[in-house]
Amino acid sequence: MNRERNAVFDFYVNKIISPDGRDTFESNIELVRHIIDMAKIDRCHTVIEIGSGWGNVTIPLSMTAKKVIGIELDKKNIKEAQKRTEAAKIKHIAYIHSSFEKLKCYEKADRIVSSLVLHQVTPDKREQALLNVKNLLAKNGLFILCDTFMFFNPENDTELFNKVYRYLLPKTTPAKIYETYIKQHIEDDLDYVYTWEDMKKYTPKENRYYSKVELEIILKKLDMKIIEETVFSPFFGIVVIKNSEDT
Repeated sequence: MNRERNAVFDFYVNKIISPDGRDTFESNIELVRHIIDMAKIDRCHTVIEIGSGWGNVTIPLSMTAKKVIGIELDKKNIKEAQKRTEAAKIKHIAYIHSSFEKLKCYEKADRIVSSLVLHQVTPDKREQALLNVKNLLAKNGLFILCDTFMFFNPENDTELFNKVYRYLLPKTTPAKIYETYIKQHIEDDLDYVYTWEDMKKYTPKENRYYSKVELEIILKKLDMKIIEETVFSPFFGIVVIKNSEDT
């Protein structure tokens, strides 16, 4: 059962090496369809995608939006996305070199989308990243967040963490982090279960999974709330967020 849960991750996500050499994830077409369905985009909407990568979510978003703005930190990714956008003969996508936590975009958006990016923002900068989203949302706007995070509280359900995470560990941990901090604790015992306590003890804080509980604490501070969610596995899914005053 737990192996099957984590096969879900492989069904929706491709693991790739980014142009700057980082282990990263890419949404495949099945995941993109879910994101678009939950975004409920129409022809009058301006959409911002944070972490647009090579445009594999950006371009499908443009099929139903008035305008799409892709925010991307890596300039090589932007060049590739622009190349793909031009090849598709799409004129209403613009790309901006910026990041989640230092967002240099000043146009309000009806929808903001981010797929498989927020977990890369260090914990101390996550609140600022989400504040940037809040400030860019138009009235009644929606933020569609797809990411790898825990949809349960691991402090209250360590058994679930311990059962499921053992299958995710090799595929979701950056190779350098795995080799440096984790491998030494499990290499002599193939049946060793890397537990929640192990993660807190050995995995660097910036490389740990964050939880929905942690996300909701930040959202409450920012007067935002989750209004809808789709959970693919205990560690992976999509949430729709909006400003509380709009609900």
